[in-house]
Amino acid sequence: TVMARFVGVFRTEEGMQQALDAIRELKVRYQTDLCIDDRGHIFNHDLLEAWELGALLDIAEVTAVAALARQESRGAHSREDFPKRDDENWLVHSLAHRQPDGSINLTYKPVVITRYEPKERVY
Repeated sequence: TVMARFVGVFRTEEGMQQALDAIRELKVRYQTDLCIDDRGHIFNHDLLEAWELGALLDIAEVTAVAALARQESRGAHSREDFPKRDDENWLVHSLAHRQPDGSINLTYKPVVITRYEPKERVY
């Protein structure tokens, strides 16, 4: 719900920061309050769902961090506070790296333009 509400197609810095704060709180709860009732070793759906939830929380955090850093609108990423596309600064791939302290570090890799030149999406 948090991702759909604040990190959907139309985004603002304030909303994405709210989402990131909520996700990080959910991650703390996941690490401290998670309980798996099923103790079975075969087809343990509780364990599988718990693992999937952790993976979803990780990818939600990375998505929110990267979206918050990208101060432009591009494709399906529409920042209401940065409505224009910015090829000079943001024609790059975002790469996320988890640091030993748990934080996420972003680096960027240039986009290699091949056959199709990118252009602004207009509707």
